[in-house]
Amino acid sequence: MTSTSKEVALRHVVRFNRPTMRSPRAEIALIVPLPKNTLDPRWRACRNHHTACDCREAELAEEIAELRSERDLLIRVLREELAEHATWAYTTGNERDPVAECKCTGCVIARRLDLYSIGGSIGTQWSERGPSR
Repeated sequence: MTSTSKEVALRHVVRFNRPTMRSPRAEIALIVPLPKNTLDPRWRACRNHHTACDCREAELAEEIAELRSERDLLIRVLREELAEHATWAYTTGNERDPVAECKCTGCVIARRLDLYSIGGSIGTQWSERGPSR
């Protein structure tokens, strides 16, 4: 009986453009994966800097990872701090009720950034004279 390898070959590619009817997605196969950050030895070894060289790819990948991490931290902290707040308030007619919305700085920031998944929401009744109590 012959033994078979259990290793799976990963295909490393770089993709350009979104596929459309007129132009399909372009893919370039890579021998090795692109560097993930500046800890990759190829970043230090790069001497011939050019567009899409290893050092630039490493720096870009590292910057994107750092920005995503900061964004995730920001959203997680806002969700934790504003969990019980009435960040969003709506009338029974599904209109925004700015009078009933929480006025704290965190809720104001969440509303200005249109982060609808942050904070809570409440339903109110609205009359011509203003909100009913």
